[in-house]
Amino acid sequence: MSLLALDYGRRRIGLAHADELLVPVPLPAVTESSPEARWEILGRVAREKGADRIVLGHPVRPDGTSGEMAREVEDFAAELRHHLGLPVELVDERDTSREAGAHWNLRKARRERASGKLDSAAAVLILRHYLDEHGTPPLLPEDHG
Repeated sequence: MSLLALDYGRRRIGLAHADELLVPVPLPAVTESSPEARWEILGRVAREKGADRIVLGHPVRPDGTSGEMAREVEDFAAELRHHLGLPVELVDERDTSREAGAHWNLRKARRERASGKLDSAAAVLILRHYLDEHGTPPLLPEDHG
């Protein structure tokens, strides 16, 4: 199993990965502004990590309804399915960016915001929430035949 998590943003896309050990690890964020460059990077990372599923943060409102950004992410999920040919699961990300920012001092967060490190930290939290919710997948019985 290999999961690639994304924290979508109009300027940056945070990335995190978890393999069969199920430990979320941040990856360098996608900071390029060109849509073509973004798709090339996302495709390359998905191939390099052997991703078989995308976990995408879904920014629903505090009351659970979808606003403008949530609908934009839903459209992006459809594009991910088309471009990468992988299943995409939306995960409620209401508190992940704030939670990620709480671990950073504000001056450092502002200074390094353009690097995408905070976005990738949010992607780690999205992936951690997904894994907590879905648990460890069952082990397949060994083939003795």
